[in-house]
Amino acid sequence: MQGDLILFVPKIPMDYKLRFMEKVLTLLLLSASFSSFADTPYIGVDYMMSDIEISNENATPKGALIRAGISNNNMAFEAHYLASNTSDNIYNTELNLDKSLALYFVMQSDVVNGFGLDVSLGYAKNQVVVSNPSTSINGDYKYDGFSWGVAMHQQIPYLENTQIRLGYQSLFKGDDIEITGYTLGFVYHF
Repeated sequence: MQGDLILFVPKIPMDYKLRFMEKVLTLLLLSASFSSFADTPYIGVDYMMSDIEISNENATPKGALIRAGISNNNMAFEAHYLASNTSDNIYNTELNLDKSLALYFVMQSDVVNGFGLDVSLGYAKNQVVVSNPSTSINGDYKYDGFSWGVAMHQQIPYLENTQIRLGYQSLFKGDDIEITGYTLGFVYHF
């Protein structure tokens, strides 16, 4: 037995191997099918004037929205990230739409004379930061649920593959709170 090399291989439980294989298989399938879905990737940046309505009172914090999507045959999948840069007050209570993450299925019209219309349906996760020095309602509140939007866009002459976009987003509607906003920004298609 002298001279024999003994190699120690740690025993990995089977469920870890299966999870790893599932992840690898999923990534391979996604990467193989990515080229069939990825007709036109795009990114965009919007300025959003949001509106948080609570008990018929409104706060209007503003923020920046970044969007990225993949479009094919007048349909797209799109992801949004919104970060607020201001807050607003309702009765000395400061409200800030701290961040919002959303995924959408977008139905796109044909572009006619440079104009097009998009309708978005999806799911949004919103975080509202509330602070009031005289009460105990301070904290982060999460509002997750159905989200939708409508936007009109126009191609910008002399800037190929670039559009200006004006839209309305409903990020959340509940019994006691509604989070909506108007967006204005640019989209670039690769």
